[in-house]
Amino acid sequence: MMLKQQLKKARPRLNKSLPVRKCVLTGASGPSHQLIRFVTSPEGVVFPDIGNRLDGRGAWLKASGTVLAQAVKAKSLQKALKAKALAEDLPHLVERLLVERVQHLLGLGRRGGSVLGGAGKIRAASNPVAILLVATDASEREARGLASASGAEITIGCLSGEELGKVFGRPSLAFAACLTGNHGFAASLGEELARLQGVREE
Repeated sequence: MMLKQQLKKARPRLNKSLPVRKCVLTGASGPSHQLIRFVTSPEGVVFPDIGNRLDGRGAWLKASGTVLAQAVKAKSLQKALKAKALAEDLPHLVERLLVERVQHLLGLGRRGGSVLGGAGKIRAASNPVAILLVATDASEREARGLASASGAEITIGCLSGEELGKVFGRPSLAFAACLTGNHGFAASLGEELARLQGVREE
């Protein structure tokens, strides 16, 4: 991404008793929304539980491309879950599911009026911008100008133009924004974007 990432912390949730989980590779603990949960299928295959909703014992990894690759190589998840095997191409599966989760949230926000697509609409927005999403293939100059003009609290660039465009029914889109007003939604979106960015960074 040409534009330097500005991953400030999203607004904290009202619930201060966030669950803490431990990464089975690094041993470091952190809020569950900063890690990725994995579970085992009845056939003994490890796969990601991106929404942390599936029953059964889980193992957690820090949302990091490097950690995920190392865990696959070291078979950390199989050992932690006493599993037979990993889902095919697990790192790519995790990345794809995170992209789909972010796109789903953006779609919900768009329908609810909290998410806008396109530089023109963002500049004309009546509410301030909480999160500015910049496509990885967007113009750096335009991105900097829009970030400054919108006064975005957070600027994130981890989705391609094609991935952003899919949310708005376009072949490609350079910019989208989550507006202030719904702090809970903005916090959830920021958390998922941070996880995706972590997984996509080497």
